[in-house]
Formats: sequence, C-alpha cells, structure tokens
Amino acid sequence: MSDAIPTGASEMGEEPLLDSLLRDAVPEIKLALGELIDRDNARSLPDRYARLLPETTLAVVLRPDAAEAIRPVAAELEREITDSCMRHGSLYDRNYRVKLRQADSAGAPLFRVAVLTPEQAKAQAAEPTAPSSGPSPDAGGSNATVLSPPPRPSTGPDADATRIDRPPARPAPPHGLFALVMEDLEGKEQTRFLLGDGETTVGRRSEDPSLRSTIMLPEVPHVSRRQLALLWDPAGDEPPFRVYNLGLNPVHVGDAEVPGANAGRGPLKLDGVPAVHATRVGAGVPMRIGEHGPVLRIVEQEPGGPSVDPDATRFG
Repeated sequence: MSDAIPTGASEMGEEPLLDSLLRDAVPEIKLALGELIDRDNARSLPDRYARLLPETTLAVVLRPDAAEAIRPVAAELEREITDSCMRHGSLYDRNYRVKLRQADSAGAPLFRVAVLTPEQAKAQAAEPTAPSSGPSPDAGGSNATVLSPPPRPSTGPDADATRIDRPPARPAPPHGLFALVMEDLEGKEQTRFLLGDGETTVGRRSEDPSLRSTIMLPEVPHVSRRQLALLWDPAGDEPPFRVYNLGLNPVHVGDAEVPGANAGRGPLKLDGVPAVHATRVGAGVPMRIGEHGPVLRIVEQEPGGPSVDPDATRFG
C-alpha cells in the first residue's frame, strides 16, 4: 500500500502526485483511520461512559513528498478526513479529530496513522506549525496549521510507529452499475445499496467491530450480523458475483439452498470457507435468507431508475 504511489511521479512526466494522492491514497487513509477507530473502541463501555470520553486526536503522518504535494489543499483535506472520522466515531458516541503531519524521513511509508495520547495532542496544539497556502474558514480567516513534523513522545511507543499495510484491493464492478436491493417476501422493494467494492459483506446492524458488515440491513432480526459476502469475480459465462453464506440461516438462491457456515467473529478469511457454503449469482436472482426473509437481489442500475437510498446504513 505504501508503495502504490511512486516518489516524484510529477517529475517523471507522469500523473501529478497530488492527483494520485487525492484519487488513490485518501480513500486508503480514511479506511485505515476507520479501522483504527474500531480498534480504539474494541473494549466494551456503557454508553453513558463512552459519551464522557474526551475528543481524540488521530495523526496521519505523510511521507515528505506527499506532504509537500498536498500542502495547497491540506486544510480542506484535514477537515474532510476529520468529518469522515466524526461520522465513523458517532457509531461509538465518540469524537475524533485528524491532524496531518509530515514524516521525518523520505524513506517513510506513504502514510501512517496513529492515535495520539492527550499529552501528545496538547503538545501538537502548543507547537508552532507550518501554515497551509490558504485560509481556513474555521479559523476566522487565519492560516490553518497543518503538516508540521510529528512530535516525539518522551516515553512509550512513537506516534509515528503505527504502519498500515494491506494487500491490494480486489477488482470492483463498474462504478454505479450494480445495486443490492432488499425486498420483503411479497417482492416489494424496501431499500437498495450501491455495490461499488470488490468485496462486500451484508448482515444486520451490529456494534461489534469484529462482526460489523459493510452493508447493515434495517429491522432484520432473523439475519446474522455477518450473513453474506459478495465478491465481484467474473469468469467467462459464469454469473459475475460469488456469494458466501457466513451466517446461521440457509440462504435460498434461486432454486438452490446454500447452508450457513456460521463463520463467527474475527477477520474474514473467505479462502477457508468450504465450497458448500458458496455459489455464484447474477443480476435478478432472488436470495432469500431463511424462511422469514428478507429477499436480496442484485440488480443492474438503469439511468433514471430507482436511486440508492442516501440514508441506508452502509459501513465504510
């Protein structure tokens, strides 16, 4: 991941580094911060205590060339990523603020993310930092303070030490082409979700990060918290999606019944799911979960057709 954008791409006549960062790295940064927030909230706390926790500062430490490339838009980017983390943190009644910082070494990964201790956050706020090129509307017209070198803690692990490296993302279906429709047993559409990722999990709502699905279906008590995994996996004339039943109830796919694997919590490893719990499915094929439903159906989006519900619960 950290080597996905080469150093000095703009100097080699290729795509400007800033464009590459905004298109490729920013989504990865948001995903890494979301995972960091989930880990930060892995311990169980009563809601009334969670709401009393102070605002937490997260650091995104950028490689020096990346930090320099985003400097013209750093203030806007910092606010955008903070807004994303605030929305994610609201799942836990927590507030998160993001600070962009520059790594000391040109050999650092493209980015690292870390949770700052209150002492580190206070030190960041007290230090003079390099201003961005534009004014910040949150600061009454003054320059935003971003992209200073990260502070060094006096004890404990370096805030610069958390490195997120992930395997390359799976190929995704064409943008906007497919949606997952949720229907009742009478075939009435209740909501729909855009399928824009190479791998999507589907289940009922859960506050447990180890069981939370990408798409969380509303009011489905008979559905497991992580019921299905949908993989975009076109192969010749085969239906383009591979479906894994990870939950307890069987899933009726067309005329076939796919038993549940009862995969449980923890990291999802689809390579270890036996083939009996998987099948292929194309657009229009109904997938009924258990005897009580709901019925899910992958559909091809048509221009001017039903839109994706912007209020539908989708994680990620």
